[in-house]
Amino acid sequence: MTADKADEVMAEYLLKGGKMLAKSCKVCGYPLFEYKGETQCVICPLTAPESRPPEPEPVREVSPAPVQSPSPVPTVTAAGTGGQVAAELERTIVHLCERIRGEPRADECLTLMKAVAKGTKALAALGQR
Repeated sequence: MTADKADEVMAEYLLKGGKMLAKSCKVCGYPLFEYKGETQCVICPLTAPESRPPEPEPVREVSPAPVQSPSPVPTVTAAGTGGQVAAELERTIVHLCERIRGEPRADECLTLMKAVAKGTKALAALGQR
């Protein structure tokens, strides 16, 4: 699966109310999501062959890089669920930026940066409603 496709899948889960966790899938390395009360990898089921059932994804803790001085995140004011989604997107974007600071692999940095860009676009779209 391409990094762009993975970014699209993760962005879809964020927009559906999923929560990106600070844990990564041991199989594919992408962040795990909490969605509908379950912790799951949203990428592995898309790459698993049809013939075998998907295996439960083991969880590994990812310790965030220390933050020197966090930059302020613009607050989007929206009523009801939209406000909750916007707040979760803001937290996720900040978390992704923290991960980028401590990520030694260039390809993973690029993937995280694309996720931040898509999250920022989603946040802007929520603010325009």
